[in-house]
Amino acid sequence: MKKLILTIVLLGVAMLTSAQNVAAVKERLAAGANAVTVTEKGDVEQTVRSVEARPKRTKVNGYTILILSDNSQTARENANKAKQTFEENFPDVKVEMYYQSPSFYVAAGRYLTKEEAILELWRFRTVFPKAIIQSREVDISEFIIRPELEVVEPELEDE
Repeated sequence: MKKLILTIVLLGVAMLTSAQNVAAVKERLAAGANAVTVTEKGDVEQTVRSVEARPKRTKVNGYTILILSDNSQTARENANKAKQTFEENFPDVKVEMYYQSPSFYVAAGRYLTKEEAILELWRFRTVFPKAIIQSREVDISEFIIRPELEVVEPELEDE
């Protein structure tokens, strides 16, 4: 069931990012050697338009790993130290520090499923033994892979 929900969410994200609409699909089908003509019926067209007009979701329910929660007098300093230690030990994972009265928090990672978060939790607990999983609303954009933003490292030539 979780895989089905994950698949539906990812398909929704793909649809959001590709910005396809009925007109674009019609144009694509009408092009090429095997062109297809699309005829829309009035009630279907109206339904499709109403779905397209709905506000798009920008957040999904996900998980993050809470590294530190502190409301002492030295909370800010403790949070900065925890964030710095995390960045040194796990440079491949995004970490953030935030304040919600009366506490400072340090949270790491963004995960769609609890299983993903559990795997990372055990890795993080080697440095932060009190880390816990936290349910949180996460921006969909956190999960979109954009190839144009990925850094391609040049290949080294053998001598």
